[in-house]
Amino acid sequence: MVADTPTSPSPGRPREFEFDDAVRRAKDVFWDRGYHDASLPDLLEGMGLSRGSFYKAFGDKKGIFLRALDAYIEDALREVGDVLAAEGSPKAAIRHALLRNADQSFGAEGLRGCFVVLTATEMLPGDEEVSVRVSRLFRRLRELYAGAIIRGQAAGEIDAGRDPHALARFLVCQIQGMRVLGKAGADRADMRGVIELALEPLG
Repeated sequence: MVADTPTSPSPGRPREFEFDDAVRRAKDVFWDRGYHDASLPDLLEGMGLSRGSFYKAFGDKKGIFLRALDAYIEDALREVGDVLAAEGSPKAAIRHALLRNADQSFGAEGLRGCFVVLTATEMLPGDEEVSVRVSRLFRRLRELYAGAIIRGQAAGEIDAGRDPHALARFLVCQIQGMRVLGKAGADRADMRGVIELALEPLG
């Protein structure tokens, strides 16, 4: 256990735990147990914090949960954005991004599922704070894929007659569907086969 630490320590005073690391460890607890089944003792053990440090830094269970969800969303958007913004063929970048999702949808990672999908299933539509975050993730994913599709259309790789935003919505639906199937033990070859079908509407 660590000593109690204020949320914003004074200059020069070392933080006795790494704030971002603690948030990500809390994310793992919520990911494995869900929001409602994750108890305060579970969180304190998983984060390696004392009760006092926890309350001073995060306020309450909902506070740390929202920070954990924000961290997951931030990481997910950065990773997808980096893949889709890669130099070279936009269509190849889209395929690469989709294949990464296929590979996350089988085996142990597939059985664990997507933290956002699990959260949405557990807490929506009743929680407005969670709803705003989940909606933002899916909106930003659609925007990232639409941007790559538009670049692909400009390069002549993707059918310019198709609505890039409709195509992006279709791809995001395919991605989330794969993550759900992964919870049921989907096979890697099956998931990769879905990707080839999902790319067909791009032309």
